[in-house]
Amino acid sequence: MGLEQYSKTTQETAQNLRIIDDALFRLMAERSGVCQEILRTLLDLPKLIVARVTTQSIVTSLHREIILDALCILEDGKYVNIEMQKSTCNDDITRTRFHAAALTAAYTPKGTDFSAIPQVTILYITEYDALNNNQAVTHVKRCMQTSNGFIPVDDKEDIFFANTAIKDDSDKSNLLQLFLRKDVFEDTRYPELSKAIKYFKQTEGGRSEVCKTIEDYAKDYAKDYGQRCRAEGRAEIIAHMLSLGKTPEEIASFTGATIDEIKSVEESMLTNA
Repeated sequence: MGLEQYSKTTQETAQNLRIIDDALFRLMAERSGVCQEILRTLLDLPKLIVARVTTQSIVTSLHREIILDALCILEDGKYVNIEMQKSTCNDDITRTRFHAAALTAAYTPKGTDFSAIPQVTILYITEYDALNNNQAVTHVKRCMQTSNGFIPVDDKEDIFFANTAIKDDSDKSNLLQLFLRKDVFEDTRYPELSKAIKYFKQTEGGRSEVCKTIEDYAKDYAKDYGQRCRAEGRAEIIAHMLSLGKTPEEIASFTGATIDEIKSVEESMLTNA
């Protein structure tokens, strides 16, 4: 089936999407050539080769799930995660630190020597200047303090903050500005990016893919919202039963909640008391 199955509103939304928007980026990023052009430019690695890309992969660490926008496995075995972020309601620095740690833990086989853990890089792209340093791209690296100043240490972790808010004449900034465009473009420096945007904006097959992604995204959001509402409602029930003196085991039997969930509510009650 083609575009006729999608509403006019969905089709208009699809046409107005930009690369920095999640629904379009997840499709663009499935093409390893697109990710390769982005990484070569923003990381200053013109010979970098992307062997494989996995979009929207889920990693669990410390009982918290994170969804990786585009996990790139390079030809040399290194990992690079490209994250697109539009919302300003984030603790960006600690967020990227957690992502790097979670990615390292998830892709390090059990029993691996510390010397053999994989190189992990996070490329964090935002619509705002997350570091407030007036730079389009900033490389963040762990350093040691010496009498001669700060010297980088090789801990196999690198984080790059990039943003579309700061404009300059660099190739990096020019590429980032393309992420804000709603129209089709042809840039000889980025043939894969240009080819992908033309496909998703101009062909019926590409536009249908975008429309489907929009609808899937809306369904996922609605499902997540419903789950959060139910969880919040259950938390109120747990709190009420705790106030009546019920044991965690009794509450678990009645609500289906886990003991850890009940203890979390109990701790929250004590903190807010």
